[in-house]
This record gives sequence, structure tokens and C-alpha cells, in this order.
Amino acid sequence: MMSGRKRVAFITNGAFPVPAVRGGAVEALTELILKENEIFGEMDLTLFSIYDPLALKAGVRYPSVHFEFIKPRKHWIALDKAFHYVAYDILDYVNHLSFKTTFQRIDYLYQCAVKLHENDYDAVIFENQMASLWVLKYQNNAEKYAGKYYFHLHNHPEKYAKAEQLAKDAKKVICVSRFIGNAFAKNIGAEYTDEKFAVLKNVVDETLFDPANVTEADVQAVREKLNVIDRKVILFLGRLMEGKGVRELMQAFKKLNRDDCVLVIVGSLNFGDNARSPYEDELYGLVKEIGEDRVIFTGYVDHDQVPVYYCMGDVVCMPSTCEDAAPLAVIECLRMQRPLITTTMGGIPEYADETCAVMLENDEHLADSICSAVDDLLNDPQKCAQLQEGARLISRDRTLSSFYHNLIDILNEE
Repeated sequence: MMSGRKRVAFITNGAFPVPAVRGGAVEALTELILKENEIFGEMDLTLFSIYDPLALKAGVRYPSVHFEFIKPRKHWIALDKAFHYVAYDILDYVNHLSFKTTFQRIDYLYQCAVKLHENDYDAVIFENQMASLWVLKYQNNAEKYAGKYYFHLHNHPEKYAKAEQLAKDAKKVICVSRFIGNAFAKNIGAEYTDEKFAVLKNVVDETLFDPANVTEADVQAVREKLNVIDRKVILFLGRLMEGKGVRELMQAFKKLNRDDCVLVIVGSLNFGDNARSPYEDELYGLVKEIGEDRVIFTGYVDHDQVPVYYCMGDVVCMPSTCEDAAPLAVIECLRMQRPLITTTMGGIPEYADETCAVMLENDEHLADSICSAVDDLLNDPQKCAQLQEGARLISRDRTLSSFYHNLIDILNEE
């Protein structure tokens, strides 16, 4: 237990709101901390989030949390619209989506900095994005919170935002896997030590991701909705982006010589956003080669419906080709006790092993390996049952309570 309740501020990155009403893996994980704090109350918690009317409404579920919902100011919104118009409509820039909220994010961080300076917290936790650490550059916050701030690292930073020194000066970098901690330490020119780095393994909400809570009627309803009642379902669930292995999975499915299967791809790039990326366009193009009756894209699915989709999958395939630090979809799948095919990339082996998943190497033969693994599992119910039991065993101690108290222990370290 903390000696008294520490005043702890969470600075989310401003991309998606918390509570996670617009999706977002990091945002969902942050909300789990709020949920547990309502039960155990070991932190006097303030959370900084981008404003969203649905998030504001959802915040009433956490009466002990003080929310600072930051509204982007109108002139920054107008500037973003202008820049996105130029990038998309005039220059036809491939990565035009990155221009949609650039200036709003800068304004968000500045407003966070002002509020952080106006208050006094015992600990400040920056969630995932290096640019968020710029809050410390404003209002003399770096000096004010020296020895009191933490950086919670969930994946490889896309950009380091010239904040390497701020990360090195953190009291501790909290990592979702040792793999990502070692890689990050190397990239910022630091040494990975237990004094400066700590591993806090991700979990998912076991009250939601519980196979006992999904009925056969629930699964049947989704199968009827997708018109896959009498077919074997090969399931992918996650963001449709380079590195998640969706292209390789589709290439593998094209080679699968079975007429009784359908590939169901659940998710999108930006959750509820209908805008497509070039990568998504490529995936949709592959459907023509495979057959439109053999591949189904569901788009974004509400978080509370995701467990039903897992239970619909006869085989779940998440063949990451990037160095995933700790993909939540893998953790969800194991919690739902589904037969899983994944890879040995990044931090995945710290969460899954051969007792609960088919672990593939990411090499030039990946599509062939996926094809063989899918076919083998569909033909071997006993192997599927063994993997499902392994998933149950490996997940049983990965609870919200243990996650929350491990975080408290990190904050308590001197």
C-alpha cells in the first residue's frame, strides 16, 4: 500500500479519448486502470484526455477520477482542416491522415502543460507517445516533476520528437515487454537496468473477455449476420496496418485448398473512421484474387462485441510481421481460449508459447507456414483442444487486479 494516497496524473497522448469510447488499445488499457482504481482506490487519480462528448458521458462510471478533458481551440481546428485539405485534395499525399489533427495535438499538449504546472502531483505517467513528454518542456514542468514522472511505453515510437533526453531522465520507463524495453533503451542511448526500466505486462478485462459469458446464441447471431453459418471461420482481429500480417494471411488463405472456409477480417485502421489507407486499399484488392465469397471485412466492431467474434473463429490467426511489443489482440485471444496462430516477433513470446499457440517464424515462407498451420488445426480437433487448455492456463493469473497492483508497486519504489 502507498503511504497515504499519492496524487497521480495520467497524460494520455490526445489521439483518442479516455474513457476509450473511440477505440484505441492504449486508451482501453488506461481505462482498465481507472476501473481497478474504483475498486482499490490506492491513487488519487487525475486523467488528462482530449475532449469527446461520449467520453465525458462515460466518465461518470469513474466518480473517484478527476478528468481534465481538453478541448482543442477553434483556430487550431481550422488550421488542421486547411493543412489536410492541401495534403489530400491538392497534393494527393499518401499519408494525408497524419495531417488531420497535427495542430490540435500540439494545442492539447500545451494545455496539459499549463494544467500540470498549476497543480502538484506526486507522480505523472505519460502514456506511450514521445511527443507527450514535451509537456515537460513547457511551464518549467521538467524541473518541477524531476524524479516524479514515468514514461509508459507500449510499442516502438514512430517518432522520437527530440524527447530522448526527457525519456532518459524519467524516474522509470514502464514497458509492456522486456523486448520493447531493450530496444527503446538502445534507441535513446540508455542502458537497460532494473533501476530505470520496469516491465508491466499488459492484460485485458477478464470480465469482458470470458468465454463463459458468450452464448451459442450470441455466436449464431453473428454467423447469421455474416452469412457464414455452415463454414469454418479463419479469423483475424486487429488494426489493418502494415506489420500486422493481414496481407500474408490473405496470401496464405488464397493457397488454402478448402471450400468450407471463409476468412473474416475484423477491424480497420482508425477504429470508427471510414477513411481508408493505401494498405487497406491493397487488402481489398486482394479479395478479387481470392474470391469475394471467401473473404469478409467487417470493419470496426464495438469493443463489447469483440469476444463474440473470437468465439466465432474456428482458428484465430494474428501473424505479426513487425516487432510487436505486446499485441492486445493476442492476449484477448488467449483469454477467450481460441486456437491461435501467431509469430515469434517482438515481445509476443513473452505472452504466448507453444503450449497455447502455433508459433511461426516470420520469414520468406510465412504465407506457406500460415496455410499449413491453418489446415493442420482444422484437421486436428485434439490439437485445438490442447491449445485452448494451454491458453486457459497461461491466462489465469493475468488479471486486472494483478496488473493494477504491479503498477502500484512500481510507483512505490524508491
